[in-house]
Amino acid sequence: MEHLREVPEDERTCSRCGQAQKRIGEDKKRTLEYVPGHFVEHIYQLEKYACGKCREGVTTAEGGPTKVIEGSCADASLLAHVVVSKHVDHVPLHRLHRIYLRSGATIPVSTMSEWVGKVAELLKPLADRLAERVVKAFVVKTDATGLKVLDPESSENIECGTMWCYVGDDRDVVFRYTPTGEGATGPWEFLKGRTGYVQADAASVFDRLFNGQAASAVEVGCWSHGRRRLVALSDMDCRVAYPLKLIGRLYRIEHLADAKELSVEQRCSLRKQRSAPVLEKLKRWLVLTHQSEPPSSDLAKATAYILNHWDALTRFVDDGRLSLDNNLSEQQLRDIALGRKNYLFSGSHRAASRAAILYSLTRTCAQNNVPPLPYFTDTLRKIAAGWPQNRVDELLPHRWQPTPADE
Repeated sequence: MEHLREVPEDERTCSRCGQAQKRIGEDKKRTLEYVPGHFVEHIYQLEKYACGKCREGVTTAEGGPTKVIEGSCADASLLAHVVVSKHVDHVPLHRLHRIYLRSGATIPVSTMSEWVGKVAELLKPLADRLAERVVKAFVVKTDATGLKVLDPESSENIECGTMWCYVGDDRDVVFRYTPTGEGATGPWEFLKGRTGYVQADAASVFDRLFNGQAASAVEVGCWSHGRRRLVALSDMDCRVAYPLKLIGRLYRIEHLADAKELSVEQRCSLRKQRSAPVLEKLKRWLVLTHQSEPPSSDLAKATAYILNHWDALTRFVDDGRLSLDNNLSEQQLRDIALGRKNYLFSGSHRAASRAAILYSLTRTCAQNNVPPLPYFTDTLRKIAAGWPQNRVDELLPHRWQPTPADE
């Protein structure tokens, strides 16, 4: 907001010679004001007419808002704010209840919880479409983290479920919740029959994706995990400085490719020219060290880990579309980790599954630099207005276009 302050007429003369002064510009002083959020209640009065003689055929004026949730007065903007507050800003609903109370709106926690569930159901087709895209992606990055869930049937009234994360092309992010950490209900089912690249850590739960039991995918290793045991020894064994230096050189080559904005073919050529010799030096050191170390030593275990997964770790050299590590997938799990520190647990297994839907969309928004609040507000309004199912792709974050204000 701009404010113009003019010099009074009687002060526009020169104090020395008395002639009229001319405008030569302006100085700008800035202040930043905070305007607290507030609620606006809209009341639509729809006139009704009826025949006084027949007492039938009531005519009601058209208009009024389209309900996002049937029977609820919550506008799409309010529903979006609740979802974003919980799944992006990690604000528990009981805390959000107190925040709203200070703004003059008394909204029970149970009501907001019901809203979150309804919104997840409305947006499920979008999350399902993201899942279809991820399954067909050139490379799928995957990882998982635990989530505590209330379960009355459990002896301790709480169970530890698993949030599986899958990242595909165009930075599509999909979360799937399973009550256990078993692969049969997680990656074995989601990636069943896959033959393309899958990038993950070397956890045994992913083995069936590569040995033909659940899929025949091509394994791509993660150097962040590969160097982890060496990093842990850096304060105790100076010998690990050399392999860590070589691994760091691999990352510097990638940074160079990013800075030069190389194409896939150019990046592959750079890797073969500069990364391959580094890997040869690294493997030579690993083999010699592993042979000279006692098998039970930590250094021997660290070298064995890398050597056992050498093919998967070096696969990136032959394809410029592959990355050195699985960090992009692990970054998506940070929202789950931050959330569970605040709301501690999910109310039920069903609620955790609905949270996976919303996390899929919020994290995909983050990867595509789409502001989540306007995205959810606009998308919910479009769905409430009867958005056609055959155009669901247009509502995905990477293709979303906000509705012009005049519409």
